Amino acid sequence: MQGIALRPLRYGDRDTVLEVFHGLSDRSRRLRFLGAKPRLPERDLDVLVDVGGCGREAVTAFDVATGRAIGLARFVRDGDAPEAEIAFEVVDEWQGRGVGRRLVEELARLAREHGILRLRAVVDRSNQPALALVRGLGDLVAQRPDGPAVELVVRLP
Repeated sequence: MQGIALRPLRYGDRDTVLEVFHGLSDRSRRLRFLGAKPRLPERDLDVLVDVGGCGREAVTAFDVATGRAIGLARFVRDGDAPEAEIAFEVVDEWQGRGVGRRLVEELARLAREHGILRLRAVVDRSNQPALALVRGLGDLVAQRPDGPAVELVVRLP
């Protein structure tokens, strides 16, 4: 996809995380955070920007033309286990244009570099595009109901 560039999220890069968060509609925030999220509390922001070590990594997508952050994808490793939980979001204006796929594929590549063999995501059941993205990362090894969401585990190729 032309027009976007990817780079690692830098530790403490609050502006990028907030730029993406503010580009999400109420519906997109509900789907991403599995509930209402009208604002991003400081403690949540602190967790989201704590990347670059200890099994936490994130990738950001930018619109090359404007320099605006348009998406994020992150993983948090399960201790020393070869599995990590992932989450991702793309601002509404860029949804359906391949940004999410680029982000999760780059995240999967980065996870493999870190010795991670499986990725796990908890996704709202109604979010078919996100479910398809996760399933497309590898072999589906588990799918469990989790309230209004579903937890998927895929083995990376």
